[in-house]
Amino acid sequence: MKTLLLNRYSEISNLLLLSILSMLFLAVRMKITHDFYMLFLVWNLFLALLPYFLSLWFTSSIIPHMSIKKARLLSVPVLGLWLLVLPNAPYIITDLIHIKHASGSWMIYDSILISCFAITGCWAGFKSLQQMIQGLISIQLIHKNYIIKTAEYGVLFLCALGIYLGRDLRWNSWDIIQHPDQLFIDTFAIFIHPLSHQTAWLQILPMSIFLMVFYRLFVNYETKSSL
Repeated sequence: MKTLLLNRYSEISNLLLLSILSMLFLAVRMKITHDFYMLFLVWNLFLALLPYFLSLWFTSSIIPHMSIKKARLLSVPVLGLWLLVLPNAPYIITDLIHIKHASGSWMIYDSILISCFAITGCWAGFKSLQQMIQGLISIQLIHKNYIIKTAEYGVLFLCALGIYLGRDLRWNSWDIIQHPDQLFIDTFAIFIHPLSHQTAWLQILPMSIFLMVFYRLFVNYETKSSL
């Protein structure tokens, strides 16, 4: 654990700083207004951090201590679980809809508050995706550049799909266990009858593009800062 913290000190400290700032803004709002409505952001942030710590555990504590063959076998269930929880990271972006409940004097503050949580979630999600891709490269599951790019953008598209399923259809990650039949029916209907689900695509496609563009900017920044 000590070695892990030292090796990942920079990224963990960045994530901790963003999380503390988000919580501080929330605490100030609750202290002044005595209104606990925005407290749901704490739960959403917790869910947003899950994929980051899952990918951190897998790439830093598991892969280095396993043979490539064993790591590949373990990567299947880990990837499945990771894909289920990853949409929770950028999902907080959609919490901006709650600004409509803010009074005039708090509207700007609440916009900054939710944006801070959303930035934290996106940072954690992008870092998690970057870690997982690097982990898959290290066990030689993916290696060619076009496969890496396809995997990255494919995952981000699935995130956008997951965000729509969560925000509009109110499905949760664990519903794949509790209600798998209806979840698959609702998901496949979006692809089988696209014209009947134009509203869905008007949310999925822009969110996909948004995530892809900002993920690429994130990767470019990370690459330059590491030089």
